[in-house]
Amino acid sequence: MIQALRVGPVSSIAAAQQLDIVHPPSTIRHLRKLGWGILTRWCYQAAAPGRRPHRVGLYVLVEENQ
Repeated sequence: MIQALRVGPVSSIAAAQQLDIVHPPSTIRHLRKLGWGILTRWCYQAAAPGRRPHRVGLYVLVEENQ
């Protein structure tokens, strides 16, 4: 997840589908406890083509772990 966040923002759908992270919010919570500065922004995104968009977390790395 950290490598992907260093490239740019990662949505919870992208984390689940592309990074094979089962529960992205839990992973983000764990990284924050370790000192990573990660913001959650909200956006609307479809889980698959043709599906209705719904609100998902968009994670943004703002500070590296010291």
